[in-house]
Amino acid sequence: MQTQTPCTDYIETKGVIYFARMLDKIRLKAAGKLPPQYFTGVEDPTHFDARCTRFLGVNYDELAERTLQGGSDEEILEWCFARSRRPSDEEISVWNAFLRKRGWRDEASEELAESKKEAGFGDRDDIQTWMDLHDAEEGRTPAVS
Repeated sequence: MQTQTPCTDYIETKGVIYFARMLDKIRLKAAGKLPPQYFTGVEDPTHFDARCTRFLGVNYDELAERTLQGGSDEEILEWCFARSRRPSDEEISVWNAFLRKRGWRDEASEELAESKKEAGFGDRDDIQTWMDLHDAEEGRTPAVS
């Protein structure tokens, strides 16, 4: 079976970035199409899947099960809100800003620089965040951070 990369982190679902990518990874993994180097789940609390489920207040395994039952990303996000709480517009704005800047002038900068080098992008100044790196690794032009 041929592998496929997930959608960009930048897609918004009801204003929340990254959620669509997490669901895409869940679906691709279940179909045997997610490349093996992709992280899914919450084993590492610093990975975006773990951070996103903590932000939403839902259990990752339950979210994965719900995702595989079908439905749109919006319907699944509403399911998350019903199981926990609906973040305010300000909380969503803070979440989005955190992810958009992760790896830029913070405690994740050193690890990002190493990952860029390992991916062959050590000389790319346009890759300043983890979201930029995800896009570059998947053949997309990184957004301006």
